[in-house]
Amino acid sequence: MSNAFESWISQNTDTPGVLAFGIYVQGKMNFVQSCSANLESQSLENAWRCVAETIPVLQLNRFPTARFRFVYGEGVVHCERRKDGTCLGIFARRDEREFPREQLDRLLTEFHALS
Repeated sequence: MSNAFESWISQNTDTPGVLAFGIYVQGKMNFVQSCSANLESQSLENAWRCVAETIPVLQLNRFPTARFRFVYGEGVVHCERRKDGTCLGIFARRDEREFPREQLDRLLTEFHALS
């Protein structure tokens, strides 16, 4: 993983409402970082791998993949793809009082600015 992604994730692991981050670069890497002691690393890695494997299927079926999300009970995985194909996953609490939309927008803007 690039130092820029690693540093950025480290700076944001204490963001309220964020449970974990995932980074996916097709054919190159798959990385997850938990922000919560309540998430088992193996479960988190499995969930992120499933999300990453879904991206090419969505593209094959011509679904938009610039921004999409998966909702799981009380949690949500917000996914954002950059033009270079790098995909960010933000595992977060579903309740907007715990993870406000402004936080999501800030994280996504910062992700797009990374080089």
